[in-house]
Amino acid sequence: MAGLFSLLLPAAIACALEPADPAQKRLQEARRVLERDGPEAAVERLQTLAARHPGSEPAAEALWELARLHEAAGRPREAFDALDLLVVRQPGQFARAHAQQLLLVRRLLGQGERWTPAAARSAPAAVTDEVIAMLARIVLNGPHAEAGIQAHYLLGLALEKAGRPGEARAQYEEFVELHPSHELADDAGYQAAAIAYRKWRAMQGGSPRDRERAAELMTWFLARFPDSDKGAEARACRAELDLAEQRELTSLAGYYEARGDERAAAVYYRQLALKFPGLAMEGSPLRERIAAALEEDAAKDGQVGPRRTEASAP
Repeated sequence: MAGLFSLLLPAAIACALEPADPAQKRLQEARRVLERDGPEAAVERLQTLAARHPGSEPAAEALWELARLHEAAGRPREAFDALDLLVVRQPGQFARAHAQQLLLVRRLLGQGERWTPAAARSAPAAVTDEVIAMLARIVLNGPHAEAGIQAHYLLGLALEKAGRPGEARAQYEEFVELHPSHELADDAGYQAAAIAYRKWRAMQGGSPRDRERAAELMTWFLARFPDSDKGAEARACRAELDLAEQRELTSLAGYYEARGDERAAAVYYRQLALKFPGLAMEGSPLRERIAAALEEDAAKDGQVGPRRTEASAP
């Protein structure tokens, strides 16, 4: 009997140590396989555990392990998806998993945990549609969480680097409207204006609408962020845009004047006087032409005045 008891005791101890929870049992099995056979052999068991016991604590541990193994094996999409299941299915893991999603994408973009907008812009990593989709997912998962806010900014940057400037500008503008007090807001506002400015520069002389949009956005940026360290750059861009508009109006006025259409020329001279008052001052080569256009306006006003008075008389 003593011999039989000694034989049964180890088995009894083993049974007592074996977890009763099926999910916990699967997790222990997956860890044994990981230790014995390596990561690839353990991945399938961890995935099965997460699928069969969603929301459980062992499933959360399995998903964290899957995210680590997939990223280590060079499978960022699979790692991101494992983290996404933590975000969606495990409320207690949301903040940590959401932040980890952002860190994973930053690494794909060649950024560390500590970064600046300037460093992010100069990072050499190529931007793929997959990275853009990941950033959009992070924003969707938590648009008002810090990770989601930073992902929103990076989404604009990623779209810009991917050669999609129109979409990038829309993301930057939206960022400013949603998060006007965030530390990245002034940079996002400037980048929105800078994209419009660069588009105008690429088509200079052929697109007044692009010039007007760029000037509008530069003015918007300067009004929203008067103390930004990007202010000097924005003012220089705005001055260049103003000079281009002045040249454009002057050219149009001269064109109609050369054709003998004084009325059309006067329209542009009046616009010059309104937008650039300095051109009507002493010493300006356009002073006489602008003065003539303004005098014509004054004469018209003088004619209209009496008729209005007569019409209003009893």
